[in-house]
Amino acid sequence: MIPILLTLFISVPEDSNGHYLMDKQLAHFFPSWEARFDSTQFGLRTVQGCLDLLNWFVDVDIKYEVHLSSILGLRYRLKYLGDYARHINNNYFEPFFELKPNLRLFFSITTHYYKGEDELGTGIFLGKDYLNYLEIFFRVPNFDRNFSLKNMPDGQDKIIYHQHPLKLCLNLNRYWSGGHLYISGEATNRYYLSSTDEIEVNKENGLHRHLLFRMWQGIGRFTVGAIFNYKQFEKNKKTVEYRSSDKWYEIITEPSLSFKINPGWKANLYLTYNYKKNDMTFHYNDIGDSLFNYTRNVYAYYLDIVYYHSEKFIWHFGTQRQFYYNNQGRNFKERRLNLGLEYRYKKIWFFLMEAMEGDFPTEKYLHNHTYVQLLLKF
Repeated sequence: MIPILLTLFISVPEDSNGHYLMDKQLAHFFPSWEARFDSTQFGLRTVQGCLDLLNWFVDVDIKYEVHLSSILGLRYRLKYLGDYARHINNNYFEPFFELKPNLRLFFSITTHYYKGEDELGTGIFLGKDYLNYLEIFFRVPNFDRNFSLKNMPDGQDKIIYHQHPLKLCLNLNRYWSGGHLYISGEATNRYYLSSTDEIEVNKENGLHRHLLFRMWQGIGRFTVGAIFNYKQFEKNKKTVEYRSSDKWYEIITEPSLSFKINPGWKANLYLTYNYKKNDMTFHYNDIGDSLFNYTRNVYAYYLDIVYYHSEKFIWHFGTQRQFYYNNQGRNFKERRLNLGLEYRYKKIWFFLMEAMEGDFPTEKYLHNHTYVQLLLKF
């Protein structure tokens, strides 16, 4: 009975949001926004919006760079992400040596409120700017965990690394006439954590993978594009009372097609698919196994009609449709109508998108979710 009840406490937080994939369509930046942010050494961009009654989606990137001498410089990066399955709050302080005009050697430290989560790294940067470059970093996450716990007495609560996670990161960015390619990847080895109490055992091991691919290419009046986002996570845990295993992977893929009708109008079509699989097992002493297997398939399209009123004001009129299926009995469809306005003025770009209920008649409010984007060049 207990294993059955335990599965009731397992939930996938995205299921609290019946519009999650449609929200993801509004959360990524347009190609022109990507190119503008990549073209500067000093900038800020953010996209924020409603996920559900309890949560906001927040994504922030800040970058700043300064030369301290002819060969020595300092780069700062802030990456903050608040999403259902991922939470990132990294401050990257990265001094570098400019060995050649197109070659830099970086050192990196990432700070956190809890020192045990600090990260060290080193890497190389090949490229003359941030439009076209290759960056490879070797990082050691949580390198300070064992040291930060040195004053804690041995016991079940003192959990230290016996094999640190080691992370390899790669970023490739390329622009050419009418086209763009971006590849970002992260992969860790398998780490091992264990308590210092030989009787009250507490052990953990796991790994993670992440791959992001984004491209577009203009062909006459048409522009074809694609996004592919893959995430994998694994964590196994063992204590005196139980042992558990949590393994999941997720993909979001989005081919897109744009057509320039005339100088004032443009049509964009995004076809988005999301698949997630999550397998969890729990084994409690003298009780047996409790299993939880979760899969979901979500399909969505987004038609965005753009009107270029002027260089400063750009209107967006669109509609979204989502089809949601999972193996927990949730199958439903959603439709939204969208109205958005971009404002571009010198170093400030701002975008407001209001997503409204598109299924009529409805007893719901007309307002559904709101997303905003901001881009600043310092």
